[in-house]
Amino acid sequence: MLLSCRKVSKSFGDKLVLDDIDIDICHGEKIGLVGRNGAGKTTLANILTGNLDYDKGRIITARNKLNIGYLRQSKVEIEFYLNEINNENINQEFLRLTNRLGIRRIDKWSGEQLNNLSGGEKTKLALAAVWAAQPDLVILDEPTNHMDYQGIEFLIEELNNYAGAAIIISHDRYFLDQTVSQIAEIENGKLRLYKGNYTCYRETKQKERESKWHIYQTQQKEQKRIDAIINNLIGWSEKAHRESRKKGQGMGGKEYYRKKAKKRDQAIKSQIKRLEKMRQEGMERPDEDPHLKLNIKSSEAGGHRLLQADNICKAYGSLTLFKDSSFYIKRGEKVGIFGPNGCGKTTLIKIILGQENLDKGSLFLSPSARLAYVSQELPRGERESLKELIKDWPVLNQKTTFQFLVSLGIAYDRLQVAMGNLSRGERMKISIGMAIMGEYDLLILDEPTNHLDIFSREALEESLIKFSGTIILISHDRYLLDKVCDHLLVFDDKVIRRIHDRVSEYMKKKTQTKRNSKDGSSEEELMLLETRIAWVLSELSRNKPGEPRYLELDQEYKDLIMQKKRKQGR
Repeated sequence: MLLSCRKVSKSFGDKLVLDDIDIDICHGEKIGLVGRNGAGKTTLANILTGNLDYDKGRIITARNKLNIGYLRQSKVEIEFYLNEINNENINQEFLRLTNRLGIRRIDKWSGEQLNNLSGGEKTKLALAAVWAAQPDLVILDEPTNHMDYQGIEFLIEELNNYAGAAIIISHDRYFLDQTVSQIAEIENGKLRLYKGNYTCYRETKQKERESKWHIYQTQQKEQKRIDAIINNLIGWSEKAHRESRKKGQGMGGKEYYRKKAKKRDQAIKSQIKRLEKMRQEGMERPDEDPHLKLNIKSSEAGGHRLLQADNICKAYGSLTLFKDSSFYIKRGEKVGIFGPNGCGKTTLIKIILGQENLDKGSLFLSPSARLAYVSQELPRGERESLKELIKDWPVLNQKTTFQFLVSLGIAYDRLQVAMGNLSRGERMKISIGMAIMGEYDLLILDEPTNHLDIFSREALEESLIKFSGTIILISHDRYLLDKVCDHLLVFDDKVIRRIHDRVSEYMKKKTQTKRNSKDGSSEEELMLLETRIAWVLSELSRNKPGEPRYLELDQEYKDLIMQKKRKQGR
């Protein structure tokens, strides 16, 4: 055993966040820590790492000094990366891992380059620093945030090969399924362990819920039966009292009927006492089934073809994001956009929205389409609340929207607060709710699960499945993509390809192709090159042609393309 918690509790003011937490963490164990936003997951992580005091209980370690690697969810400053690069003890391993993640020669980067890191790049560098320190226990708080599929696959492989213990706080269900052997759920301050990965945990929870409802309904039937008996006894008792007054003739007659009525009263009191005991000892009403009953509509007007691209191309200067790409999307299809960071996914969305122009080719979007777009970059400063924004909607639509947002974890009173005063996560949820509940032909969602816990993601997933219109979904949440989207637009070697598979089927075929390759090491090196090329393209889009940084990146891009051609034998 590496670490053990015994009756650990933590409060913030009057709010009890952790209540008598017990957990043992043994060498080699991989535990997924789940719970709603604000349940106390990060609080427990900070307690285990010594960054936060607890109110009572004990934490026991088997070693005098336990080396814990902690990946925080919060933003990491530039000084962190500079310290890791200059740390002689882990420098070489850190650089090796960053190279594997597609971030080359980080030790040569300037402060300006480090200041312009994307969210995914920051997470990758922080992960490399954690693994390079060779910890006994790693605690990873949302490690897949902003991470592309190459980075996620790297992390899955590292965790599966890691001999130490790991606690993983994550809302990524696919990632949890691939990495953990136990789930620790925090609910109402209590922690409970479930054997198996995330899917096993959800199946167990569903069976428990069904069992509790069966027991509760059986108890309710028994209580109704006892209530009926009591009502009958009360009726008989009243009748007995009336008869005692009418039939009580002569010596002892009145007393006989009075005793008979008294016995009935005692029987009634006995049955009432039994019912009260059942109510005290019986199961409380379980939570309702979380599945949503949503009234989701979409417009059915217009032709069968919603969107079509013919030989489209887009480049920044001499650098091509995609070229010679043709595809279509029919009404009612749910299409996932899949590819590494920086490949051009968001650029394609901007072209569909008319915010960017094509260099070549044509893109048709049905003029009758009613489009809703939920972006990662939400506006700030809005003065209206949600209730004010949808006050002219039909009452049923308003009610369903409120129901949906509450299922996503927004308190009802927050719906009356001005949008500009809400958190980014709350505004994202409201934007999603307004898009889904409005009558649209096409929903375009860019990373809609950011800031959503697992339970909110499941509510969103169910609503998107029920939506009868067309969906274009950009997401690194493989589980969500797999459940919602039955078609893909895949960015592959600068070409956008329409794939008639779910993402799990596509990745399975891709993995099989890699295994059948005669030179597996070359395939891995090629993937790293592609990741680096995608990053360079992303960086180039942030710089202007002619600037020193642009020229430096342009030369690196040309060098990488030459390396890729040599690997492919061209």
